[in-house]
Amino acid sequence: MQSVTRGYPGHIFEPIVTASGGLLGFELVRRSYKVENRSDSAGYEYNLSPEDKIKVFFNQVTLACINANIFTDNDFLLSVNIDYDIACHIVSNTALCHVLEQHRFIRLEVDQNFPEFTQEAPRKIIRSLSAFCTLWLDNFGAGNTSLSLVMNESFEYIKIDESFFWQHQGTQSFRKTIEHLTPYCQGVIVKGVENAQHVEYLTGSNIHAMQGVLWSSYNQEELIQSFFSNS
Repeated sequence: MQSVTRGYPGHIFEPIVTASGGLLGFELVRRSYKVENRSDSAGYEYNLSPEDKIKVFFNQVTLACINANIFTDNDFLLSVNIDYDIACHIVSNTALCHVLEQHRFIRLEVDQNFPEFTQEAPRKIIRSLSAFCTLWLDNFGAGNTSLSLVMNESFEYIKIDESFFWQHQGTQSFRKTIEHLTPYCQGVIVKGVENAQHVEYLTGSNIHAMQGVLWSSYNQEELIQSFFSNS
């Protein structure tokens, strides 16, 4: 397999595991943020300036492009979380749009606090993004997310917020939420899965995949050696 030639030490490839035990792909997150916060899919460091967040995103896309063969050869997807500042930069940068169009395994994971989510009028930035890159919705059940949003926009996968999962795990209302979301996407991914009991709670709930420290804590070095081994 192609190896990572640069960029790995600053990032973690967080596994996204299907309900059947396969590997859907990874979310690429900053190592420093993960270590400090100890939570899965932490998203963006809101204390960063817009310029710094854009630099982080550029580094993530560069790392994805360097290792493109790993994803295309194995049919893995790679999600990268973005907020409104990054989204606006992407749609105004023709070269970056072209890079995302060329690397079809990259998924843009839209932050739950995206300002356009509160609008009923056409969401211009979201629509522009979806024209050249497949979108995922992050942290449903938190921020500005809603069923109305899901019904009116195109998201390939929808991620359930970990706090929402922890609060409603094993309940009928949680299963109903999954049922309501499923017709409007290709599948629901549940975040915050930390142990075997969480997996048991999700049995039979018609989810597509799971993500959390149950897999993040599994040796990152073994993961890197399997798919992203340094040479």
